[in-house]
Amino acid sequence: MRKTLIILSLCLAAASAYAQDAASVAMPFSVVPRNVRTLSMGGVATADAAAVRLLGDQSLDVNASWYNWAPNGASSSDINLDAFARLGSSFALSARFGMDSGAEYTIVTDMGSKGSTFAPTNMRADLGAAFKITPNISVGADLRLLSSSLTPKQSYTAFGGDIIAAAAFGPAKLSAGVTSLGTSVKAADGTSFGLPTAVTVAGKYGLVFAEKHSLDAAAQADFFFKGGLRAGLGVEYGFNDLAFARVGYSLGLNSPFPTYLSLGLGAKFFGVCVNAAYLVGSAAVGNTLALGLGYAF
Repeated sequence: MRKTLIILSLCLAAASAYAQDAASVAMPFSVVPRNVRTLSMGGVATADAAAVRLLGDQSLDVNASWYNWAPNGASSSDINLDAFARLGSSFALSARFGMDSGAEYTIVTDMGSKGSTFAPTNMRADLGAAFKITPNISVGADLRLLSSSLTPKQSYTAFGGDIIAAAAFGPAKLSAGVTSLGTSVKAADGTSFGLPTAVTVAGKYGLVFAEKHSLDAAAQADFFFKGGLRAGLGVEYGFNDLAFARVGYSLGLNSPFPTYLSLGLGAKFFGVCVNAAYLVGSAAVGNTLALGLGYAF
């Protein structure tokens, strides 16, 4: 009985890190952006999908990051990779990976004695491609593998993906599609839970002024199939393409993604970029710290 209570408490703590109807969706960790810049700009991930990036000038963008996620709640240490590569003028590949390691706990047997220790983990792996239909219109798709291990005997696997279309209008880019479309996960009691599937729309706009100053803004809205809404907004100011300051806000209404305010800083030199993000204003994920290192040209 005590072992059961411990497992139940861990599951509830993990769910509390996402401001959502936790009982209605599986794998809520899958909606966390795996890019520090994106996280610091309100988590507006669709605005940085491969289909959108393909309409820009960037040829390669590779990032690695570490998150101290939700240290005041269901704390985890997350390792992430995010990569985009243009192959020719009309085709690109993308890949993302995330491994989340939760706090280690001691298993207590039904007889009350302490047994071995275990650390719950979550894993997300994406492989995507994007193709230009015209010089200003593109489409992209991602295939995703998700896995979650809550206890030594409880692990779950799901497959999903995104389909995104994008269009460029000068300095503005718009995108729309369906995200987290995939298989369901069956709980121990036989109940099935679907992934946090959503219809998503996003936009971004960038401009350069007074020669050395830049301003980039991005916004996104997600309408979940299970009900609920998530909206994000982010702004980045850049000086001479060397130093960057960012602020963002994510609003989750019965959503798998939490409400938070994000702050970020970045620096870039000869294509090497260093980024940091810090989340505040949230009981669930407040004090989250994210650090990233990347290379782009």
